[in-house]
Amino acid sequence: MFLLAVCLTPAGAQPAGFGESTPATGQEKVARDMVRALKAYAVYKSGDFEAARARYRTLAEQGSVPGMTNLASMYAAGEGGRRSQEQALYWYTKAARRGDANAMYQVARAYRTGRGAPTDAALADRWYRAAAEHDNPRAQWVIGRRLYRRGDHLAGLDWIRTAAWNGNDPRAQQFLSERGEGRQVETTLDSTRRAAVLEALAAIDAAAQAQDAAGIAQQISADAEIRVRRPNGAGWTQLTRAEFETLWRDTFERADDYAFRRAEPDLLAADEGVLAFSEIEERLASGADVRTLDLHESATLRVVEGVAVIERLRLDIRD
Repeated sequence: MFLLAVCLTPAGAQPAGFGESTPATGQEKVARDMVRALKAYAVYKSGDFEAARARYRTLAEQGSVPGMTNLASMYAAGEGGRRSQEQALYWYTKAARRGDANAMYQVARAYRTGRGAPTDAALADRWYRAAAEHDNPRAQWVIGRRLYRRGDHLAGLDWIRTAAWNGNDPRAQQFLSERGEGRQVETTLDSTRRAAVLEALAAIDAAAQAQDAAGIAQQISADAEIRVRRPNGAGWTQLTRAEFETLWRDTFERADDYAFRRAEPDLLAADEGVLAFSEIEERLASGADVRTLDLHESATLRVVEGVAVIERLRLDIRD
C-alpha cells in the first residue's frame, strides 16, 4: 500500500525503555562489517577461539551487531577465555537494542533462567514478545505455547502457527500436526462456522476489488485489535478501525489501477473462535509505477448466529 510509507508510531518494536540509538550506517559499512565478521568466523572455525574472541570483541566495540552476538555466544560457552554469563548478557543486550531478533531471544532466556542476572519473568516476557515480533520463531513458539496453556487458545495458536509456517520451528510444527488426535482441546471447525468465516473473507475481497474501504472495515469489530507492518518498516503499527479504513481509502485513491487476490485461507478452530491465515497478492499501478505486494494476514474471527466478525487482525505487508 502506498500510504504505508507514511510515518506512524510502531507498536511493540522492542521493550519500552530499552531502545538504543543506532548510528547511521551506509551499505558500505554494513558490507565491511559482514566481511570482517566472516573472517572472524573463519578463525573461529579453525579452532583458534582466543583469536576469534579478540576479533569479535574488536568488532563489537566498534558497533558491529554480528560482533556483539558472536562475542556473547563465546562468553556464554567459555570459548577463547573465561566463561561469563554476565558478559554474555551484556553483549546480547547491546545487540538486542540494535534490533537483532536472536539476541532479543537470548536476553529473554537469560532473564527467564537467571543466567547473568537475577530472574525477572516480566522482563523476560517483554523480550520474548519483542523477539517474536521481530520474527524469531523460537520466541513465537514460547509465547504461543504459554498463551495456549493459559487458556487463550486463539492467541496462542496464532503465534504457534506463525512459528510453524513462517519460521519452520519443529516444536510448533509437531504441535499442529498433533491437533485432532485428542491430545489438544481445539474443536473441529463445523460447516456453519466455516461458511461464516469464508463469507466474511469473501466480503472483504469483494470490497477490496471494488475499492470500497468502508466495505472492508465493515467486517471488523469496532474495538478490534489491528496491527500492520509496512515493507521495510521499523515494526508493527497499531491502528483503530477508522485508521485502518483510511489506509485502504488512501491506497485506492492513489492507485490508477488496483488488483487484490487472496489464496485459499488456512483455518484453525478453537472454542472461542476461528483463526484465518491468508496470503494475499496486491497489485498497485500509479502512472508508470507498478508494485506487487505480498500481504500475510492473520485474522481472529468470532462467529455469532452465523455471522463472522474480525476481532484481531495482523497484516504483514512485504515487497
